[in-house]
Amino acid sequence: MLEDGIPARGERLRGGALREAILRLREAEKLRARDAATRLGVSEAEFVAAKVGHEAIRLEPDFADIVRALSGVGEVLALTRNEHCVHEKHGTFETVAIDGDAVSVRGEGLELQLFLGHWRHAYKLTDEGEMGMIMTSLQFFDADGTAVHKVYQTENTDRAAFDAIVGHFMHAEQSNELDVTPSRLAPPDPMPGHRTRVAPRALRAALEKAAATATPIGVVVGNSGAIQSYTGPIAKVMATGPWYNILDPRFNMHLHEAAICSAWVAREPSADGIFTSLDLFDARGLRIVRVFSAQSSDQLQSPAWLEIAASLPLFDAA
Repeated sequence: MLEDGIPARGERLRGGALREAILRLREAEKLRARDAATRLGVSEAEFVAAKVGHEAIRLEPDFADIVRALSGVGEVLALTRNEHCVHEKHGTFETVAIDGDAVSVRGEGLELQLFLGHWRHAYKLTDEGEMGMIMTSLQFFDADGTAVHKVYQTENTDRAAFDAIVGHFMHAEQSNELDVTPSRLAPPDPMPGHRTRVAPRALRAALEKAAATATPIGVVVGNSGAIQSYTGPIAKVMATGPWYNILDPRFNMHLHEAAICSAWVAREPSADGIFTSLDLFDARGLRIVRVFSAQSSDQLQSPAWLEIAASLPLFDAA
């Protein structure tokens, strides 16, 4: 191992050695868990597993029952991300509908579609977050150790009910090592059939206009194991370093703008009329985020959203 805690080329840290490297790296640099795991040459699931016996508890992979039990804990912060975008929403697991490996969750502006066939590992983690805050969460990972969904306590969470879930689903084997299985690259997402290519900066333009006009929108971010949606108005949008953000009290989105390879305004027929969305894709053809009009009871899309979509800057190949 190198002196700064970064493993030497070809070395993959495990268990106690990995936790020691995590502590040394934390002293040297403040990084998000996903970025720190990448720096150490491991998956985020291995990164969390190394903390078992200290900050983490391994849970049984009874994912449907865990998600069902979350309906009893009140407000939480649900987090779903892909490689380039993070979606964070305060809400409740008010309604949980389970159909095999497919789970639908709704509650207080929060909508989740969970695909449990892609979930493999679960942990409870209590760790220091940004600004020194102690954060407690349930974290779920796929076979290659990539996080698919996280559920954080808030000041309004029923902590006794949350702790009861951990106690009930605690795994008999509390190992601080984890074997992950490398996965094949995900196939590209299908491109919309009727689409107009717009400039990557179209996202900023759309969010800024939606915020300025209080136009309710939908924002969807997903990965192989979870799709998380927010619908409603947004207020505060801003850039911080390489990230472009929505920073509202109960909904945050963080998008790494440099990852946008192409952006499209899609117009797709549906049973209720033409559905218009802004879709951003990365270099592999994977959808980063979709933005659209929040549907009201009497119309598929608002005229204000259609005006925003029509005004977005077109792609210039020159």
